[in-house]
Amino acid sequence: MEPMQQNLQAQHHDITSQHWSYSSERYAGGDNLLTAIARGWAIDKRVVLRRHWFAGMRCVEIFHFTIRRDDVVAEMAVLGNPYVHRYLATQPYDLVEEGAALV
Repeated sequence: MEPMQQNLQAQHHDITSQHWSYSSERYAGGDNLLTAIARGWAIDKRVVLRRHWFAGMRCVEIFHFTIRRDDVVAEMAVLGNPYVHRYLATQPYDLVEEGAALV
């Protein structure tokens, strides 16, 4: 387990029990991402960030991760928050920003 992941887990005592299913849940939280890693899912190096603007004033960030385990590949859309930002800042991912979507 990498140091940043250990540090984040220490801050959130029950982080590895946060179930998420790609077949039934549209968005995941940062805790779901770390749970997937702890359960053996690998994350592709490329992460896509999409920002959705509401009335041009409020922005919601959604990070799109491709996760893999055995022969299963899934897309995990993770809602942006300081927790996810800290995780990404310590990992060697290629963050790709897509054009802003107005909602």
